[in-house]
Amino acid sequence: MKNILIPTDFSKNSKNAIRYALDLFKESPCQFYLLYINIEASKFTEKPIYEFGTNILVELEPKAINKKLKDLEKFIMAISSKKEHHHFTSICEQGYFLSSIKRHIEEKKIELIIMGTKGASEIKEFFSGSRSGDVITNVECDTLVVPENAKFKDFEQVVLPIDFEIAYDDTTLFKISKYITSKSTHINLLYVTKSKIPLLEEIEVLQKQFAKRLSLKIPNNINFHRVVSKKIEHGIQSFSESLNADLIIMISKDYNLLQTLFLDTTVEEVSFKTSIPLLSLQE
Repeated sequence: MKNILIPTDFSKNSKNAIRYALDLFKESPCQFYLLYINIEASKFTEKPIYEFGTNILVELEPKAINKKLKDLEKFIMAISSKKEHHHFTSICEQGYFLSSIKRHIEEKKIELIIMGTKGASEIKEFFSGSRSGDVITNVECDTLVVPENAKFKDFEQVVLPIDFEIAYDDTTLFKISKYITSKSTHINLLYVTKSKIPLLEEIEVLQKQFAKRLSLKIPNNINFHRVVSKKIEHGIQSFSESLNADLIIMISKDYNLLQTLFLDTTVEEVSFKTSIPLLSLQE
């Protein structure tokens, strides 16, 4: 059974992430942990570190929060089509978001975190971890980020950006295969370069070797694409959107790229740049 942690604030965005998760794992036995964290008294009291775009619940009394959790469970049971192998546990506690997440990952052997977001400052905090540590780099847990209004459908087009300076091991390839369950899914290996110069022969060899290794794990249609872009994150974004991709899979070693791909730090309010779900896999 897969253990999945879903932080929630009971907002529309977090409910959408739950719906996405249930659809994604409709055929898989899962234990879902629904976690609401009320921030302890600190400089963050009026603005939680993680808030899914709203902080309306910060002032609620524990009884009111527990009622919200019960209502959320009813919502889940109403939309779940596989009640017999989907189990739910709700948790309400005080603390800092990142440290609480880390503890639950360790205690409950969490395999995946699913976050629904509107693209507010909590995503910046999640990636940068300025106060409670960096979940992505310090905790071995895969993370699925579901943008606002994203709706699950069978993965037809999956984009996998690759960096040939990184050695992807078989464990990582196996992880990818667990999310590609349909033989009709097209896997698009994407290599972004900053100039149009011909690829080195060494790169072409590595590309063929990687595609062959991946095909042994996933017998799907695998295509290799090269995009020229001054900024790698822009190349990934534009290619994925032009393909109408259903999912982008990133390997956690590409941490800096993850930040620049999904965060716009040139504006006052951090915002999502794409409506395509992102799956960050730990290596």
